[in-house]
Amino acid sequence: MSDYDQCVLLNSWGIDLAPYVGLMITPEEYKQITGKDYAAGAKA
Repeated sequence: MSDYDQCVLLNSWGIDLAPYVGLMITPEEYKQITGKDYAAGAKA
């Protein structure tokens, strides 16, 4: 399972992916998975 696939799974469980940006996924992949723009340091 790739890091991207693992993050898709975590997101399906309702887990916030923001802490994984830069470690496992890129900001672009974050948007693909969540449908939201990634804003570094921002709280949802």
